[in-house]
Amino acid sequence: MYQTLMRRLGFLLAVVLWGCPAPAKYAIDRPGLDCTRAARVAHKTMTTLGYTITEMTDPSPARAGSIAGTKAAPDGKTRSGRVIITCSAKGAVLQPVEGGLVTNEYEFSRTFGYSFNTLVQRPDVETPWKSSGLQVLVQALDPFEARLDLGEVATVGDAVPVRVTVRNETDRKVRLEAARLSLVDANGTSHEPLAGSALTSAIASNAAGQRVRSEIFGDKPIAARETRIGFLVFPPGKYKEARVSIEDIETEESDGFVTPVE
Repeated sequence: MYQTLMRRLGFLLAVVLWGCPAPAKYAIDRPGLDCTRAARVAHKTMTTLGYTITEMTDPSPARAGSIAGTKAAPDGKTRSGRVIITCSAKGAVLQPVEGGLVTNEYEFSRTFGYSFNTLVQRPDVETPWKSSGLQVLVQALDPFEARLDLGEVATVGDAVPVRVTVRNETDRKVRLEAARLSLVDANGTSHEPLAGSALTSAIASNAAGQRVRSEIFGDKPIAARETRIGFLVFPPGKYKEARVSIEDIETEESDGFVTPVE
């Protein structure tokens, strides 16, 4: 009873600090969901809905956390949204908070709840979903996502860590060289991954940086039926798509294609 009371008091305090939440019917109650995963899926939900994350406070059983973001609406105005996350040994509760004046529509709360409940059923680290052929998944990690996935920000100077997943469901051995994967920003400019001293200086001197350094996506051939996951680091920027070229080891022919940056 005492723990339940303290959890409710913590939630009420968070409401006072962070604004007026949507009605209780829009709260997402997930028994068994731990703090870290609740924050990770909330981040993924916000970015999937097109929000740029502007703030994140890690939740814990001792205190509520939050994640907030903004996005440009079709009418040119800026929309904002925030989610308060409270958790305990029993699970997590996520309460959307509408940005601006409260309305009866609660568009952010409704769309966040639907998307969160869909994404929480999927794995945290995804691989390409197709069961045949050759697929590539490119995911740029913003600082907030890096904290959730790697424990800390893995780069310095706004360099962008990128997780690359190649799923080879063919019968042939292939190779993806780092120099053959470039990212294209919103202005259409192509950027190559950092290498040499530029790469060394862009990786942080912490555990997250060490993981990225030890898991750099190399040029080693990818065997048939193998899935390879590794990291590359790119210059600062907002990236929209990746240009990829994969070589067939036997024929030495390359296949180039474009894939979105998640």
